[in-house]
Order: sequence, then structure tokens, then C-alpha cells
Amino acid sequence: MCDIISIINVKGGVGKTTTAINLAGQFAEHEHNVLLIDNDSQSNLTQILNVESKYNLYDLYSNPKVKVKDCIVKYSDFISVIPNTIESAVLENELHNKMTRETILKNKFANFENNYDVVLVDNSPFLGLCTTNAICLSDYYIEVLDNSTSALQGLNLVRNLVNSIKENGINSNLKLLGILRNNFDKKTIFSKQINEVITEEFAQDIFKTIIHNSVKYKEAVASNKTIQEYNSKYAEPYKNLYYEIIKRMK
Repeated sequence: MCDIISIINVKGGVGKTTTAINLAGQFAEHEHNVLLIDNDSQSNLTQILNVESKYNLYDLYSNPKVKVKDCIVKYSDFISVIPNTIESAVLENELHNKMTRETILKNKFANFENNYDVVLVDNSPFLGLCTTNAICLSDYYIEVLDNSTSALQGLNLVRNLVNSIKENGINSNLKLLGILRNNFDKKTIFSKQINEVITEEFAQDIFKTIIHNSVKYKEAVASNKTIQEYNSKYAEPYKNLYYEIIKRMK
């Protein structure tokens, strides 16, 4: 059994995609087999890693004959990807009248024999059917926020969706793995104030690790690489985060 982790926040631009990619890179550093799922119609993860396959996540959602294994493409020895396409932007309308629309991914993964240690799902900031599918599928979720008040407000919206899914019995075992402070500026007073609020309000949930703002992460993205491949020094925070995650999952 692999652990499935959704990475989520309703605010765009907090760094969910880079978090997913660089976490995958860190798991791979420890020789864990990782499957990345690009569950965002913007397909940024797919574009950054520069991968494509015959079938993608749109096909997995919309075509009953397409299986999980049909969509997987190798990125590296330890990282595989289910890519996405802009076509999936229409899924909300296409899936609306389906009886099992919230559990399409969960049902397909139930029939998927895999050898992955962890699955990381990068989600859209829109809390629609695709994000709901990911939450129904996952064992854990990580909330990513930057140093903005709107990212903080997004935490409550995510909690409401999670609680609704739990109450309906679709995924009653879902757990919050932690809140990740990402893209934080070390120097600004506002950033320090936001950090104080987060530390006070979510003391039990926040990861100790903070990913600070750096151009190196953007350079890695532009180079179609994980930060571990691009710059080992700036991968250190993800190593710390990896150990926190492993400890919390145990």
C-alpha cells in the first residue's frame, strides 16, 4: 500500500506545483518510487517536467476504458507522472451528471496494482470535482500557503470541503499531514507578522520547515528540473520537510 498525499490551497500562486515536484525529487533522493499526478488543468507540472503520454488525466476521468497504468510516463528512475492537458478544464461540466463523479479516481486506483511508495497529487486552486476526487483518493493532504492573507483564508475553505467528505463517509480516514509555509520572504515585516499569526493559530499543524523565497526554485522550474537536480544547497529545506513528513506518517 502506498501513501497518497494531496497538495492543496484555493489560492493560486502559493507554490503547490513546485512543492509537489520538489517533494517528489526528495523522495526520489531516498530511492522511494514516486508517482506525481497533475490534477490541474493548467498543466504546469506536466509542462515543467516536460512529459507526455498517449493518455493523460483527462482521459482517465472521461474514458471508462482508460486505466491508471495507461496514463503513466517515466520522468526519472524513481519519479513517474500522470500528465494533464488544458482539455481537462471542461471536466467540471462533463462529469457533473455522473453518479460517481466524486470518486472516479478512487475507483480507478482501487483496480491499480502499483509499486509506488508515495503518490503526490498537485491540485487546482479551484475546489471543484477534480480537487474533490483527489481528496477522496488521498490518505493525507498538505496545505501550502505563502505570506498572504488570502492564502490563510483559503485554509478554512479547504477544511470545509474535507469535513464534508468525511461526514459523507467518502473518505473518513483522511488526515491533515501539515501546513507548509512556502515562498516566504525572510526580510519583510509583513512576512514576519503573517508568520506569527500562522504559528499562533496553527501551532499543532505547521511544519517546522519553511521554504523561503529564492530565484533558484524558479531557475529549476525553467530548467525542467527538480531542485535536487538543479541545486543541492537549495534542496536542503525539502530534505528537512521530507523527514518531518515521514515522521508524521508513521
